[in-house]
Parts: sequence; structure tokens; C-alpha cells
Amino acid sequence: MKPVIEIEVTKMEYKQRQYPLFSACGLNCGLCPRYHTDGISKCPGCAGENFSSKHPTCGVLSCSQRHGIEYCYLCDEYPCKKFEGVDNSDSFITHKNQLTDFDKVKNIGLDAYEAELNIKVELLKGISSKSS
Repeated sequence: MKPVIEIEVTKMEYKQRQYPLFSACGLNCGLCPRYHTDGISKCPGCAGENFSSKHPTCGVLSCSQRHGIEYCYLCDEYPCKKFEGVDNSDSFITHKNQLTDFDKVKNIGLDAYEAELNIKVELLKGISSKSS
């Protein structure tokens, strides 16, 4: 029988973000099914309420908070190594456009982007409520 190795994970505490539907790394959390579920896998969005209990460590969020920025695209080092191949790393739609979405934010402004994302979130809620 192999010995059991216990690993203690240090839970990070993150400063709660004003708008958790758009993550520090550019994910559209508001379009993720885990954000809209009522089950145990519900995610509060990036640094939303109780974020640390669902995501004990997040290197990108830790880095952005160390740099004192809310979004990675605001960093002087963006795009850093954390973003190499990021749009191709996952087939899930919220992972497909991180770099493109950051470019869009830079072009239209954060308020306009958030307004667009809010419309998409409401459309998603409408679709999912009709299918239930």
C-alpha cells in the first residue's frame, strides 16, 4: 500500500472585485454555466463573494492584485507568459476570446464592454429559463 501524502493548500484571500462577471484575466464569467447554477459548483465570478472557497489559488488574480490593477490588460507586462496560447487552451467559449475581448475593451472602453456583457448575460438567462 502506498503512503498517503497530504498536501495543505493555502487559501488566498482576494480583494472582492466590483464587477466579477469579467475576470482579471479576461474570461467572461457571466457567460459561464457555473456562474448561473444554484448547485454546489456555483462560481461567484472573478473574486466575487466567497471566491476563495471555490478557487483557493488563482495565479492571475494574485498577480493582478500584486500589481494593483483590476484587469491584466492594464499591466505594463501584458501580455505576459500567462497568456501564451490562452485562446487555444480550452474549447469552452468563455476561454476562447480572452485576448480579443481585452482588445475590444481597450477600443470601446470598460463601461461599454460591461454594458455589452450585461446584455449577453441577460440573453443567456432568458434562454436558460425557457429551457428549464
